[in-house]
Order: sequence, then C-alpha cells, then structure tokens
Amino acid sequence: MPDSSVFPKDTGGQVSDFSLSTARGATHSSYSARSEGLLLVALFRSECETCQYSAPYIQRFHTLYAEPSGGRFQVWGVSQDSEEETADFVEEHGLTFPVLLDEHLQVSEAYAIVAVPDLYLLNKNREIQGAVVGGFRREGFNALAKRIADTLGVPYLPVARDEDNALALKPG
Repeated sequence: MPDSSVFPKDTGGQVSDFSLSTARGATHSSYSARSEGLLLVALFRSECETCQYSAPYIQRFHTLYAEPSGGRFQVWGVSQDSEEETADFVEEHGLTFPVLLDEHLQVSEAYAIVAVPDLYLLNKNREIQGAVVGGFRREGFNALAKRIADTLGVPYLPVARDEDNALALKPG
C-alpha cells in the first residue's frame, strides 16, 4: 500500500508502463498498446461496490470506441484480485475487453492507488491524457469519452447516458 502522503497519478502526469498477464496467460504491455494509440486502463477490485457499479460503463468505452477503432484505442481492466475472483467478476459483468491480473499490486503501487476504481487514459507521449480516480463520476467518465472521440476523430457518444439515471458521484 502506498504511503498516505502520496496522491494517485492524475491528468498530465507521467505514465508508468507495465506488463501484466490475463488469467489465460496472455501478456499485455502498456508501452506497446500506447504505441498504437490510446489505452484506457481501469484498475478495480471485484468486491468493490463502486467497481461493480462502474463495470457496465467501462464496457461501454470498449463497445462504443475500442471495438470500432481498429486498434487505435484499447480498454484494459486491471484487477487487484486473484485469478478466480477476477474471472467471476468478468463473467458476472459480461466484460469483453482484456482483464489483467495485478495480484502483487505493482501497477496499483506505481499509480499510487488509494481507492478504486481508477481510470487512466494513456497516450503515446507518456502522458496521462485523462483520469477519473477513486470512484465513479458521471461527468468524468463522459469527459474521458469526449477526449477519446476527439482524439480518434469520431462522433462523441456519452458512456453514462441520461436514460441510465447514473449517479453523479459514487466514491470508491
């Protein structure tokens, strides 16, 4: 656990690159993914109610922007849980993007995580282009979607829509 005087990374901060594996053993490198375009990293714990609440919205980033991007944008989940707990979370929430295991918390420590979920939008310039730290923020999730749309040159589609009646804020 990081020192309490350390704050999580935020927009404009420097990327801490990492390589982690999925439950199936496929290794993913943030450096390689960033080299192709944008990477949205969502750190979470399966028992966290706010992470459970956020999961469908993170899936929408993948469905609305990553799938049609031709690899120019990717979404990765980074789980602080065991392989089994992570697999249960993925199945329960119908996640179709890669979910990596951070069982030893090296990525969580590198980003000075103090509460989850934390979302980081990483670009090829080693800069955190956008972040939502420590919970669900409707406005923050949609601001990330707007940045992604602008960068990809596609129409903006909110991930937290009016008809969802999503909370404005749900702290982690």
